[in-house]
Amino acid sequence: MILRNVIVTLFWFLLLNFAVYRFAFLQLIHFRKWVSLLVFNAKFAAGILIWAVYTFYYTDTANNDVHKFYNDALVLNSAAAQTQAFTKLMLGKEDETTESYTVAMKNWNRHFDEAPINENRTIIRLHALLMFLSFRSYFVHILFMCLISLLGWVLLTNSIMKNANQNTVLLALPVLLLPSVLFWTSGIMKEPVLVLGIGLFVCGLLHSVTWKQLALLVTGVLIILSSKFYVLACLLPSAVTFLAFRNNANMRAVAAKYAVTVLILIATVFVVEKFSPSSNPVQMLVNKQTHSIKEAAYFDAGSRIDIPTFTNTASIVKAIPAGVWNSLVRPYLWEIKNPLMLAAALENLMVLLLLAYCAWNVYRVAAVKLNLLLFLLFSSLWYFALVGISTPVIGNLVRYKTPLLPLFIYAFLLLGNFKHMPRSLQQLLLKEGGCKE
Repeated sequence: MILRNVIVTLFWFLLLNFAVYRFAFLQLIHFRKWVSLLVFNAKFAAGILIWAVYTFYYTDTANNDVHKFYNDALVLNSAAAQTQAFTKLMLGKEDETTESYTVAMKNWNRHFDEAPINENRTIIRLHALLMFLSFRSYFVHILFMCLISLLGWVLLTNSIMKNANQNTVLLALPVLLLPSVLFWTSGIMKEPVLVLGIGLFVCGLLHSVTWKQLALLVTGVLIILSSKFYVLACLLPSAVTFLAFRNNANMRAVAAKYAVTVLILIATVFVVEKFSPSSNPVQMLVNKQTHSIKEAAYFDAGSRIDIPTFTNTASIVKAIPAGVWNSLVRPYLWEIKNPLMLAAALENLMVLLLLAYCAWNVYRVAAVKLNLLLFLLFSSLWYFALVGISTPVIGNLVRYKTPLLPLFIYAFLLLGNFKHMPRSLQQLLLKEGGCKE
């Protein structure tokens, strides 16, 4: 069994490395081919690390996300011996013939589930299908998750940095190598799938309107909806504003429209809360926070923090600054209790220093670039506010913010006019003539 797993893992490792080196759609367009290989293999190393941490340090393999989706996928994959039952489970048409399998899967049904799609089932089904290729070798699943998230980051970075200059492009690479970005988007969890959805969504949004780009956008929407639907709720308002003023040459008008979008969004939530309680997003958020607080207490999470509680739209708006602050700054140095929290705190410090460097080198941007910048900024800040006010555990907070952290940092990179990057570094990493001087 061990020898077979090693052989299968080695086969897919070599094949996927070849694919990353061979196919342009898996490569960062401005960088040399080996840089994309570096990112992919760094992700695989991080995927192995997260498996080791949540196998030998956090030993509750029945409940942690790194193992629980894979364990349920084993059960679902075993249903393939009964084609009819397997087909029904994959299509969501459970009946008495599938009951023995759904009972055996601990995460197929959720006690708290207000999402339009059961996100757990999406990931379980994906890994059950991958088992036909992996022969149930866990590390092959890590490889596929790394490939999926790499594709998402490539789509995102290539779309945003398409017309950036060399120095800005160089600063985009460390963003993809941040510890949390590597760690949390390389395991057998929801994040790699979510990253792919975000990459497809942004790629479709930023390119000129064609059937191909529309297909990318719609596919991205569906993937986000089936992995973490509330991310879509954070992206859509800014995306609509971005499209409405894509070619607007008036900088003040572009900025004003985003401010109006914020006011309209808040006003809409107030109206829905008052006149349509059955579809009230505020109550959904209140329920989510309540569930998160109870879950943290039940599992006695060691990194629990106090978050501002809320009951209505006004109290949510009041809590937003604290939510954004928690997402970007916590954990504080005095809150550190383990190596993972130390890494998160140091990363936050690095990110804040990078943002300060961008602000120091700020220059006037064209209105079209401002539109992109504000889309990235507002989308990520909405999301940071949401996770910051609904997540009472620092470990989860660090993980949840990761998928949109590159969007936030890229917004600041677009502001900068960086002039002091070493020429030798450009020659080492970038293609000849790959981007603006």
